[in-house]
Amino acid sequence: MKKIVLSLFALFLVTYALAQGLSATPNQPIGEGKGIFPGRVVWTMDPEVSKWDGYTGKWWDEGNIDLPLLENMYEKSICALAGSDNVRKAWEKIFKYHNKTHGRGNRGYRQGETIAVKINLNNTFGTGDDDNDIDQSPQATIALLHQLTEKAGVPQNCIVIYDATIGWKPRAIPDRLYKPIHKLFPKVRWMSAEGSEGVEPADWVDNSISYTDSTVSLGTVLPRAVVDADYLINAALLKGHEITGVTLCAKNHFGSIPFPARMHGSTTVSQMKGTEGDYSAYVDLMGSPNLGKKTLLYIVDGLYGMQTNVGPPKPDRDKWKTLGNRWSSSLFMSLDPVAIESVCLDFLYAEFGNDLGFSGAPQFPKGSSLNCDNYLKEAAKGKNDRMGDYRPNGVKTGSLGVFEHWNNPHDRQYSRNLGKREGIELITIK
Repeated sequence: MKKIVLSLFALFLVTYALAQGLSATPNQPIGEGKGIFPGRVVWTMDPEVSKWDGYTGKWWDEGNIDLPLLENMYEKSICALAGSDNVRKAWEKIFKYHNKTHGRGNRGYRQGETIAVKINLNNTFGTGDDDNDIDQSPQATIALLHQLTEKAGVPQNCIVIYDATIGWKPRAIPDRLYKPIHKLFPKVRWMSAEGSEGVEPADWVDNSISYTDSTVSLGTVLPRAVVDADYLINAALLKGHEITGVTLCAKNHFGSIPFPARMHGSTTVSQMKGTEGDYSAYVDLMGSPNLGKKTLLYIVDGLYGMQTNVGPPKPDRDKWKTLGNRWSSSLFMSLDPVAIESVCLDFLYAEFGNDLGFSGAPQFPKGSSLNCDNYLKEAAKGKNDRMGDYRPNGVKTGSLGVFEHWNNPHDRQYSRNLGKREGIELITIK
């Protein structure tokens, strides 16, 4: 009888996974957890932080994101991630963990070291951009800069905020972001593809990234400010993507390379056209010595999490039924690049199902999400069945973090939450 019960439970897990369009059963970890607490992801939610009524003004307008509440969410998240009740000590622990695991010794931040912050400006192509499309918000940028300068002790002039891709059109730092923040943090540097008033143009460095598959044409140059940085913070957004299913921290680095649009139709980029076990160029971005390997912290801003990557948040589509029929109002942080994206994917898929990524554009039909966890499994393994070890810049990545799906969308339990000594641990702060 016991064997029958166990078999029925296993069948339930497989059925649940297939119903979700996922290709892995729940709570089956792959890879090695990273972080002070391996595999830890912190999810902080405050339903009062996202105040936009969905119709008046812009979602990013002053008052539509409660900055004091967001500042508090940042502080709680940093403390929980490091296991400290003091945010300054938490930042010290995070720097020490990063430096120790990267051969720099058990030390914290040193004056003069630089941090590049990759933000997401996927829909911004001019300094005058003031539309309602989902991009980096002024409030989230301010909250992060307050943490870095006031809590972590990083001088303003040692921070560069950027999105530098050229793509099908060069991205820009919009005035709605730059001007108010420049007044508060006048010495912080900014960088875009072509530059603008107060914003540096990207100085591209040849041969600063290579790919395990030499046929990849995403671009082998990176901005000098990124190559020279001692640390990187990956500040992504919680949203689906019409081509790739999701766009989180890994794809955020399409704003670090010049021509990602060249391969949007390939299986290395488009999950819609791929199958489980395909090589993924995302893994090379996640493991590159000049990108993922120097990343100090991974952040996914889910204040207005969206089904797709283009256009504004829509109340009838993007208010989350799984979170009480309201804006997602969430913030995710981790030191594990695979774990944080695994968690965010579970949240997104639980909410949007097979519509995840769908924008309504006829050239991008539904279905991009059906294989969109493949790159995470590849990153967790650090190997591709056909090509062997992932070796961006010729350097073997090994496992980049831990992947798994939660047990179900109601309990949101991962293996470490269930008492195991492997897998993901989701810390929830509400």
